[in-house]
Amino acid sequence: MIHHSTDHPSDFEPFPLPDVSEGDPDAQVHWLRVQGSDGATLMAGVFTAQPSRFRYVFEIDETIHVLAGRVRIELDSGEVVELGQGDIASFPKGEHATWEILEPFREFFVLSGQ
Repeated sequence: MIHHSTDHPSDFEPFPLPDVSEGDPDAQVHWLRVQGSDGATLMAGVFTAQPSRFRYVFEIDETIHVLAGRVRIELDSGEVVELGQGDIASFPKGEHATWEILEPFREFFVLSGQ
């Protein structure tokens, strides 16, 4: 089965973030895929957010490709990555982080694992 969609704004739904410390992220998500073949964990979609700061736990391995905007992600370990348009990063399951959305942000993401 081929999963096909667009990233038109009408395809997005609210993505509540439980631990926002600054700003209003107005986070939205559009799911392209929510399950892999044979029940494997595989989810993919597009996420958008406005300038804000929030806590986030990587509940599963997550890879992101920034389509627009900039973000600063600080892991609880102290490691920091700043990403902008065209950048790609992958984070392991279990990491805790603080995200600071620096400009209106859009990413394509893939969640995978067991």
